[in-house]
Amino acid sequence: MSLTLGNNLTGTVVREVDAASRKASSLGESLTTGTNKLVEVVDGFLGNSLRDGEVVLSAIAKNTAYSTNMLAITDEYLKAVGSSLQEGLKTIAQAGPLSTDKLAVLQTNLNDKKAQANLLIQTADFDGKAVLGGGVKSMDIQLGLSIADKLTVSVLDLANGNLFRSSVTTKLNDAMGTSAYYLNASEIATDKESNLNLVVAALNNAGGAGTGGAAMTDGEFETALTAVITADSSVAALLDIAAPTSVAFIKTLDGENPRAFSTMNAGDISALMADDGSRAEMLAILGDDAITNIATSGDKAALARSQDVFTNALNTVRAQQASISNQKSNVIEAADALKATTNVTAQAANSYLKTDYVMAAQQFSETLRILTASISTLQSSNKVPEAAQKLLDRM
Repeated sequence: MSLTLGNNLTGTVVREVDAASRKASSLGESLTTGTNKLVEVVDGFLGNSLRDGEVVLSAIAKNTAYSTNMLAITDEYLKAVGSSLQEGLKTIAQAGPLSTDKLAVLQTNLNDKKAQANLLIQTADFDGKAVLGGGVKSMDIQLGLSIADKLTVSVLDLANGNLFRSSVTTKLNDAMGTSAYYLNASEIATDKESNLNLVVAALNNAGGAGTGGAAMTDGEFETALTAVITADSSVAALLDIAAPTSVAFIKTLDGENPRAFSTMNAGDISALMADDGSRAEMLAILGDDAITNIATSGDKAALARSQDVFTNALNTVRAQQASISNQKSNVIEAADALKATTNVTAQAANSYLKTDYVMAAQQFSETLRILTASISTLQSSNKVPEAAQKLLDRM
């Protein structure tokens, strides 16, 4: 039977041509746009899910760059602060048996260096954050799709006199334990995160997160200071020079065997804290924004305090620089890993959604051959004009 329009095979051939035409059109679009228009349902679901992850990871990667820039700027400010502190220490080193007039000039210079350091701390800013003023005491950086995939960066709050503390204060704060003021480690951790002066808050029963409702007792303070002196003998050596009123009081406790911080007996610190003059001196040494006075000739105590405060401040800055350098390295390494994950995720998504040009070209060629063969079959009919017209109408 001839393949005429009346032959039932004609409809089959036309449907085959229609299907091949649609496939050829999709393959052509795939080759043109690069997006696979014939992707299977399951592959499309997997590919789009991976693409969603890639978009989120790309946004997260931008946050790591933000954190890296913030830490880099913070480090630059710390370098400037450290330079001011170095100049201050050079000024203190020049103070000795000089006349009062010359010491007054050095004092003015020292005050300027201290003010300059404080100004740098106050003006250190990144995107509205006071990076050295507690604005970045704890900042989480997202590193993955899960909320738990994060890295925490922190910068110590050095503002409001927090930087200018004695080494005794720093060591007591580091070793702070529970007391009548701080009832648990959580309260201590809260204030340490804010770089609060824990020992002063505890002694004054004010200004911190402690909920004990009572000031640190003299006995608790003695236990804490004794532990610090035992761990580091230089603390006692410093106090022997920097706290003359307290040393004089300790000596009165045993006239036959005069003592000082380096040779004190149990109970001596509790006793001096009960003495108004000695307690006031200790609180002055332990306070924030400690006095750095070198203008009085021959005042060894004031000179020792000033040198200790500036040295401790410089040590704090150097420790922060090391911490920031380490944190920046961690963020950069995490960012590199995140970029690699993002790239792999993008490649996985593309394997489902993007056109495989080699395979698509082969399929396009095969589809064209099917169309050619179908048309040739129709042309073999005796009713070529009618068949061609029918084919054109169906397309």
